[in-house]
Amino acid sequence: MIKNISISTFVNIIFSLAFLSIFITFAMFLNYDQQKHEVSLQNRYELIAENFLSTFQNQPTAESLITLFKKFKVKPIEERERKLEIIKNAQELTITQNYLGTYRVYKYDDNYFIYVQQHGYNLMLKDADAHNYSIAFIIAGFIISILTFLILYEILKRKLKPLKLLNKQLIEFSNGNKDIKLNYTSSDEVGTIAKSFNEAISIINNQSKSKDLFMRNMMHELKTPITKAMFIAETLESEKTRETLQRAFKRMDDIIKELATVEKLTSKNTMIYKEKKSFSSIFNRTVEIMMVNHDHIVVEFTDFDFDVDNSMMPIALKNLIDNAVKFSPNKKAIIKANEEKIEIISLGEQLKHELSYYTEAFSQEEKRSDGFGLGLYIVKTIVNLHGFKLEYKYESGRNYFIINMKSSTKSIKESKENLITTKALN
Repeated sequence: MIKNISISTFVNIIFSLAFLSIFITFAMFLNYDQQKHEVSLQNRYELIAENFLSTFQNQPTAESLITLFKKFKVKPIEERERKLEIIKNAQELTITQNYLGTYRVYKYDDNYFIYVQQHGYNLMLKDADAHNYSIAFIIAGFIISILTFLILYEILKRKLKPLKLLNKQLIEFSNGNKDIKLNYTSSDEVGTIAKSFNEAISIINNQSKSKDLFMRNMMHELKTPITKAMFIAETLESEKTRETLQRAFKRMDDIIKELATVEKLTSKNTMIYKEKKSFSSIFNRTVEIMMVNHDHIVVEFTDFDFDVDNSMMPIALKNLIDNAVKFSPNKKAIIKANEEKIEIISLGEQLKHELSYYTEAFSQEEKRSDGFGLGLYIVKTIVNLHGFKLEYKYESGRNYFIINMKSSTKSIKESKENLITTKALN
């Protein structure tokens, strides 16, 4: 799951967790500090109360009491009404009774009072020292921590911002914009990546231009002599020699055509022009360009309309049918089609590898020496350009090559119930 998260999202998650951790840490510290403050006050008032109770046992003088008042920074409350007001309205924090006597601690109007009682003595003391709990320093520390945290977050976001731009430009390059250049002059790691990628783009563009120039020149230079050779072969008297040469030159011409198709399909400027066509019209166009005899084809489909490139799809179907007939023991192929899928079916052995092996350029079975290894590569490329999916299955001694159009044909409403005559495989 983490592998699929973008760096920006990952940074946001980490900083969110860090922010939450800071908040929880300060909340726990605040709670701990308040408890510590309360314990400290409790110890102080316990000490004050026990000192006064001990002094009361020895019948203290006014001077000794004044000394204690100054020592513990407390003031006696003399007025009876004031004492009653405090006892009646104050919050009683604690009450303790021991062998020396009894004392209570009150909180009233943010002031603390100690009420000490012993036989013959009844004294209420006000804590003159400021012991109110203040969270100002903690809040200040929290604010400083958050500000520092946010500044670091913003710095990191600014540092990662060029990566977003770099990713956007890389996507543009992958979509065919070969003239793109990454304008990032920093000397950090991102700058090094941008510089290296600019160099890679330059190398790729040079190689692509060289490849295109080579392919065009090669096909142009070979096309003319092959055409002339085929014309000369027609003049030969020996029928066997003439047919042998014509097959050889036809094969060379087919190779050039397939290479031209591959060059066109692999070009980033390749576009398909979809228009609503009936399957029967696409199939008729396929029959026109096929290399095999029409007697080897068995058709079984309900005609329908679908969005398709009128020049590309017949090439894909032609390659599938040619392969089916060529590698089938009875040299026949069945074509089944409906709005959801097109199936090319033939007798034969199951493929030794996964379909993906054969859809790579120049891939073929070891025993199939008469193929170029480009047929299924061309088929898959055309099928993918249409948004369809090429699939394969093997059932009951038959190979099924399927163009799955489910995702693209849901909106098709029109259908012609014109069933083409069905033949059976021998």
